[in-house]
Amino acid sequence: MYKGAQIITEPVGKEGDLMILNWGVQHPASGPMRIKVWLDGETIVKVENDPGYVTRNLEKLLEYRTWESAIVNVERICFIDDLGTLLNWALAVEKLAEIEVPKKVQYFRVILAEVGRIVSHLIGIGSMFGALGVATPMMWVLAIREYYLDFLEHYSGYRISTASIVPGGLKAEPTKEDFELLKKAIEETKKRWPEYKEVFKDNPTLVERYKGVGVIPKDLVFELGLRGPVARASGVDYDVRTRYPYSSYEDFDFNVIVKEEGDAYARFLVVLEEIEESVKIIEQALEGMPTEGKWKVRVPKKIKAGEAYSAVEWSRGSMDYHVISDGGTGPYRVKISAPSFMNIWALERIAPGHKLADLATIFASLYICHGDLDR
Repeated sequence: MYKGAQIITEPVGKEGDLMILNWGVQHPASGPMRIKVWLDGETIVKVENDPGYVTRNLEKLLEYRTWESAIVNVERICFIDDLGTLLNWALAVEKLAEIEVPKKVQYFRVILAEVGRIVSHLIGIGSMFGALGVATPMMWVLAIREYYLDFLEHYSGYRISTASIVPGGLKAEPTKEDFELLKKAIEETKKRWPEYKEVFKDNPTLVERYKGVGVIPKDLVFELGLRGPVARASGVDYDVRTRYPYSSYEDFDFNVIVKEEGDAYARFLVVLEEIEESVKIIEQALEGMPTEGKWKVRVPKKIKAGEAYSAVEWSRGSMDYHVISDGGTGPYRVKISAPSFMNIWALERIAPGHKLADLATIFASLYICHGDLDR
């Protein structure tokens, strides 16, 4: 087992001496998931993940949907950031149908995807503080999040689960008022974020509880297939937006945030600093958005038999869809591979050797979405 970046091979205590603790199912930090913990006093000896309490048979339900109505299910992979999941579905269906949407649609989809990333990262930051029992930072980030939700509500009619990206284009043409609300959100973020960032990253409670805790070595990233901020915090420079650009991401200049320490604090910093990069991308998309073409192109009701693979850099990491068509009005089979289910298994490897009080912070730093765990 791992203790920090070192491997421990000797057992701790005897089985009869250990206390077994059920951390969850409903725990303020774990959410709807059980984590079985073996303790020698306050020291974690072994951890066993037990997800599956949010099972909704999502992949099976998609087999009964049309190509467009499937978005209702796809976006519920994780309501915190439904926009990345919607974008990936649209890209997969468009590959199957062999259609390409206009450049302006691609740019606005990038805007929506980065808004989803910001909204998700803000909650992630608040949750990492919440695991410490520190509530004020959550109030600060939720105050910024409201501006982005105002934009999403005005554009789509909903603050979450927006159904705003559909195969063939967008749910609706964005209006002048939509752009004004988005610019207001960006303005507020740029005004507040320098101070927030300074307070957050230097918060003594967070630094003490996260720094040097839950170290994930780079080799473990590759062994377990870890993704997103979790992988990048351990020195793995991988982001689908730059490695395999989609929806015109190659047109935008931004940094992939990478840290080398691999601890919980590094994972926190990656999420924190990625918000600024998303703001940069949105500003570039607003400034350079083309005007030609329709906001939605026709997708055939029936799509010829075939299969398509599509991946996007979702807020929590690479989100992969394998979609199969049998020539009907909806998918024959959909396989979804998403980052939370990959990243959660690192907990079993890195938690042993830490104190029980560290479990909440390590778990929070893995940036899990429970809807993404159970499909």
